[in-house]
Amino acid sequence: MSVMVLDSGNSIIKAKIARRERGEVSFPHALKKLTETEYSRIISRTDISDPSLDYIRVNGQPYVVGESAERHGISTQRTGAARYTRDYYGVLAAAALGRLYDRSREVSIFGSHPPGDVKFRQDLMEAVVGDWYVEVKGKERHFRVSYANTFGEPVGGLMNVILTEDGQHYQHAGINNGRALVIDIGGFTTDWLAVNPGGEVDYSLARSVPIGIQSVIADFEDSFRANNLEVVKDTPVLPPDRVRKTITSGVFEGGGRKYHCEQEVEEATSLMLNRISDTYQRIAGGALIWDCIILTGGGSGLLYHRLLPLLNHENVILADDIESIHMANVRGGLKLWRLYEALGVK
Repeated sequence: MSVMVLDSGNSIIKAKIARRERGEVSFPHALKKLTETEYSRIISRTDISDPSLDYIRVNGQPYVVGESAERHGISTQRTGAARYTRDYYGVLAAAALGRLYDRSREVSIFGSHPPGDVKFRQDLMEAVVGDWYVEVKGKERHFRVSYANTFGEPVGGLMNVILTEDGQHYQHAGINNGRALVIDIGGFTTDWLAVNPGGEVDYSLARSVPIGIQSVIADFEDSFRANNLEVVKDTPVLPPDRVRKTITSGVFEGGGRKYHCEQEVEEATSLMLNRISDTYQRIAGGALIWDCIILTGGGSGLLYHRLLPLLNHENVILADDIESIHMANVRGGLKLWRLYEALGVK
């Protein structure tokens, strides 16, 4: 049976299937219901040769997701137990299925969650199991999700580092011989996970702390607006994708211009970095007790060079290439699924 690994992060939705080409997708975490009139108007005006993947119909209800939904101006994202429902998490999962599969099929879903949401794992599974009729680019597909399971997001990043692609062999023996700390910086939470020698997860340190990259994006927008009042007066919301790029580059591009805003980025990131530093000392005990530190999650990529002095550790490992580290958890999740299959574990 096919499997889709899903990470519904609070900034970016990521999904992966066992296929070399078009085997993974990512799109901004944004979802908005549309009326039939809105949907029909948009679809009728869309280029027939290349209709958008963002406008979909799920079980008869039209939606817009991803970048197009961000431009529509969506309401506050659901978090915690509130998001693990069929009309929210289930729809985002269906949107990912529609992007990854060209034909109807039966499929399993292996969904990740922050360690703090483990108490909601049953809700997550119930939100996706069942029948999904997904219309994308004018073509409807029927997906029957007959099985679901879950894993912790930082575990996905860990497995992407320590397991080979087939999920049945270990790589990075040096990590397996020592004690590791996994830090997963996401949209609304930063997750902390301890790993004992041999790759055994130590759940005595498995914490989710409400520190996320979304706060950096909001703080940057406040600072940028305060320093560029005339420029932004007709712009109700700065495009989140452009702000994310600015956090790493220090340059905001818009209106055909480039705005150098290193100071605004410094102000926006300093508060979050101070909170991560405090948590690093208070919960994780600082640098000396860890043989290595593994960074995963999209926030780790955005803040990587700012995190290194804070961590003060000589063996910091990225769970994937810095450009694609936001995909590390689903890539590792697929390796973990393959390990479970080899062991006959469900």
